[in-house]
Amino acid sequence: GERSTVRGMIEKTRNSWHAQKGEYDFSHEVKDAMSGCLACKACSTQCPIKIDVPGFRAKFLQLYHTRYLRPVRDYLVAGVESYTPLMAKAPKVFNFFFSQPWLRSMSEKRIGMVDLPLLSTPTLKQSLAGHSAYQTTLEQLEKLGEQDRQRHVLIVQDPFTTYYDAQVVADFVRLVERLGFQPVLLPFSPNGKAQHIKGFLTRFAKTAQKTADFLNRVARLGMPLVGVDPALVLCYRDEYREVLGEQRGAFSVQLVHEWLQKALPQPQEIPPQTGESWYLFGHCTETTALPASTQQWQKIFARYGATLENVSVGCCGMAGTYGHESKNLANSLGIYELSWHQALQRLPRQRCLAPGYSCRSQVKRIEGNGLRHPLQALLEIVR
Repeated sequence: GERSTVRGMIEKTRNSWHAQKGEYDFSHEVKDAMSGCLACKACSTQCPIKIDVPGFRAKFLQLYHTRYLRPVRDYLVAGVESYTPLMAKAPKVFNFFFSQPWLRSMSEKRIGMVDLPLLSTPTLKQSLAGHSAYQTTLEQLEKLGEQDRQRHVLIVQDPFTTYYDAQVVADFVRLVERLGFQPVLLPFSPNGKAQHIKGFLTRFAKTAQKTADFLNRVARLGMPLVGVDPALVLCYRDEYREVLGEQRGAFSVQLVHEWLQKALPQPQEIPPQTGESWYLFGHCTETTALPASTQQWQKIFARYGATLENVSVGCCGMAGTYGHESKNLANSLGIYELSWHQALQRLPRQRCLAPGYSCRSQVKRIEGNGLRHPLQALLEIVR
């Protein structure tokens, strides 16, 4: 137990020291090559041979770090779902410190992380203070009759929109309500995506199993489960199935547009489209895994007489935590410049929409103000 752990740490320290001295190991070259992966998963969905590079990168990192020490930033990234809910209890205090130049400089030089995002103020809990969406418990849901259950929508929280972009979740609660349904915010349960990206596969398997068990219990209620961020929702379908196999269970979490497609009544006729167009900047993981998502959003907007145009762009360059790592900063900004920056310069910013949290965060970092989620525009359209 303890002796083997200590021996392992000594061995990793020795190996890492030799690596710093320039001792050759081909695995270092493999790691450098894989560090350029943006985890968009186009390789596993659009490529004819469908090789899952993010998947085998995670396995490689797990093996690599049995020999070499991990950088501190890996632990910070992997633990984001543990400490963020605690920080969100005092967001103004933590935002004050995160805004200090000396702390940002130390983070960049000592940890290798830049432009850390600020927590949402007001918090989601404050935005929905007294709302039934926050007060309804699982026990109360289990006591509902079949007819009442059909009007409920269960919102699956993710760490990024809940704690760093809370207005999106609050607006989804209001949209669900405006459409005649009863929204309920499920208790936050870690997704584990960040653990998988950094190769903490043992920890990820435990996280995934715990959350899968929770979501399977909830799914038995027969109410739709909906999440707002594409990368996190698709993790339930892909990485959970890969790591857990049959132990994952049969729960299904829908994206906002998937739920809307089923929940909205089919119109007798589509109203004529009027007014200024909206512009959709798709999340690269979503558009490669779910190519029809853009058309589905367009049809939803059309039901209310609104025009939604697709903007053909590649990756925004943030790609989860990729753009927050100092060593990737130049690449992140360069990728953004290739398509996103140019498109945003020619379109009205207030009419541009992006479903991905990372994408909105990247735009806010570079342009000074962010984009809205399509659901927020829909909330404005639906009266």
